[in-house]
Amino acid sequence: MKIDVNKILLCTVIAVALLIIGGTAVAVLTKNAEPGKGLRHTDPRPEQMASSLQSAGKKAFTKIGQLRSSTAPDENDRRAVVVISPWLSYAGDDAAFYEELDTKLRAIKAIITGYFVDYTVDQLLSQGEALVKADLLTRINDQLVLGKVTEIYFNEYQFLD
Repeated sequence: MKIDVNKILLCTVIAVALLIIGGTAVAVLTKNAEPGKGLRHTDPRPEQMASSLQSAGKKAFTKIGQLRSSTAPDENDRRAVVVISPWLSYAGDDAAFYEELDTKLRAIKAIITGYFVDYTVDQLLSQGEALVKADLLTRINDQLVLGKVTEIYFNEYQFLD
């Protein structure tokens, strides 16, 4: 008895395709499908918020750029790289405060990258982005003398395993 390998492979491919299509159909028909669940909603870019910042009497500090940091190791010694692109908003047309931000840019970057080294991936994910932003805002403002940053935004915030 001769076995036709091509027929077996064809039947396997058809069975897998039907399984995928059937599973998708069941998920859609039972309303269990949640496209985009778990995806992060990105913060607006400074240029998108220019008019609302201006009407609120705020300015954007965008010199930080993209930063990379490592997280603390978890119980399995697993670390992740955090890629983040933050920008800050501050009140008013205060040129002296802008200069302070510019002068302390290196320290601000160190605060942000140092923050992620203190936490594991699971800790960061469980506390959520809002708490991370609040903690960073407090740490950055603790280093500033001439004014305070009102908000921190993340254009990019992702974990790479």
